[in-house]
Amino acid sequence: MKIQLSNLLLREFFDQLRFVSKEQEHKVLQAVESLIMVIDPDREYPYEFIAFRLSGVRPRTDDFGQTIPGRQILDDLRIWLTMKTASIAIPVQQQSEIIYTIQQLAEQCSVSTKTIRRWQQRGLVGRVYVFADGKKRLGFSASMVEQFQAVNAQLIKQAKDFRLMSSTEKKGIVEAFRVLAEQNPDKTRNQLIAQLVYQTGRARETIRYVLQDYEKRHPKDQLPAASRGRFDSKEMAQIYKLYRQGQKISELAARFNRTRVAIHRGITRCWAAEILSRKISYIPSLEFESVQAEQTILGQPLALAAEPHKGGLVRPREQQLFCRYNYLKYLAESLRGRITPDNASLQILKKIDKLLDEAEQIRRFLVEVNMPLVAGIAGKHLATGAAMSELVSEGAVSMMRAVDKFDYTRGYRFSTYASWVIAKDFARKIPAESARLDRITGSDLSEFSDDARSELLADAGVLEKASQDLRQVIDNTLDERERYVVMNHFAIDSGVIRKKPKTLKQIGDELGLTKERIRQIELQALQKLRHSLSPEQFELLTG
Repeated sequence: MKIQLSNLLLREFFDQLRFVSKEQEHKVLQAVESLIMVIDPDREYPYEFIAFRLSGVRPRTDDFGQTIPGRQILDDLRIWLTMKTASIAIPVQQQSEIIYTIQQLAEQCSVSTKTIRRWQQRGLVGRVYVFADGKKRLGFSASMVEQFQAVNAQLIKQAKDFRLMSSTEKKGIVEAFRVLAEQNPDKTRNQLIAQLVYQTGRARETIRYVLQDYEKRHPKDQLPAASRGRFDSKEMAQIYKLYRQGQKISELAARFNRTRVAIHRGITRCWAAEILSRKISYIPSLEFESVQAEQTILGQPLALAAEPHKGGLVRPREQQLFCRYNYLKYLAESLRGRITPDNASLQILKKIDKLLDEAEQIRRFLVEVNMPLVAGIAGKHLATGAAMSELVSEGAVSMMRAVDKFDYTRGYRFSTYASWVIAKDFARKIPAESARLDRITGSDLSEFSDDARSELLADAGVLEKASQDLRQVIDNTLDERERYVVMNHFAIDSGVIRKKPKTLKQIGDELGLTKERIRQIELQALQKLRHSLSPEQFELLTG
């Protein structure tokens, strides 16, 4: 039985244990139970530590330095333990100690079965046994329960002290809250709840839930409070959306019955989180580091108008726009590195947004002014049966990607790089044209401008040189196994890309390794190559 685990390293480790002896299997089961008791879900652990604790043997050096989140380790160990013991299915009559079912343990500890489930997340370990009625169930040995209780005495005490609240008690809390709110109109909901915690002895979350549940079931009878304290996520998302649509903070404060400070703080956190989640990439340049860079690059107001020129933008204008486009993103990324959701200010967030908005204007302009190039290349692929509208649409996406990745510092025309990207994408999506990029001819370039034709032919030479050098870089950078995986998966033969690459499973069968292990080796190899290959070579390899 092959057990599917979420972590590739743990999956491979346990796959290797499928054919061990019964004695070794028993030792591993005990090791898994012991390890579950000590893993902290909020930490990360080196793979070699986990492997050594489970097997007593140091793992192979290939996996040194890789870490696994504690939560993932606990989830996978519990899955493996449950599935493995289910396949063994030891009868409880053969055990020398008491085995509790979940229901029996709940009664024994005077808690709910849900609490037992939560204890499992905290390290309570169970196995699957065959009980007296012949059915398989999850069970907990008395020794394991005692061990868990010794480590988590406070947790168990809190669970035993908990009792369900009657409807009368819930109603009493709601009425007590009303009285407190009337007597203390200047206090927030959190402050009023804190007073109720002191008066009733109930947990803060319990009281908060009772109040929220009451308002949910009685929408026309909202409980009073000058400020309701902390926002819930849906409410804050709505406030942020309205602010971005133009509503003022004072208007939002009145509408949502909050202070202006609370609205301001919530908007700032949402805006900062949105900016921190964006992907901002740019082409670096030494001129960005100059003291005069901002004045030199951004000194003139942005003017987006295409000059009358048969090839699109004239070269100096094109260089200027790409420089400005990347410098704007460079400034935005520099400012973003100084903020967190807790320390951001609206002034900085507005500045970052303004920089990114101007960069997006330039991006749209560069795409629009070069769309005739897309149409020209798309027209040459109509013979394959693809619709012109679909080709232009696909080409526009490729053009946007080309704008983002174009390295203007190398001095090439953008039409050169964009033509290559679009033609390569078409070749990948249209099987009949898969070899087109490798056999660019004069007729292929007939609709390009004179500059575009000469630049694209020159670029084809650059790509040919990159292809020739690719094999040499792979030989010098990778070890034998990594080289075999990369050469076969990306179908490389003397630097030339072939048509039929091998799958990871096929390579794994040849090397006697799992598909997941081959994927890990490939990722390690690509990380090495990213630092050794030029952008053209890496694009040629992985594209």
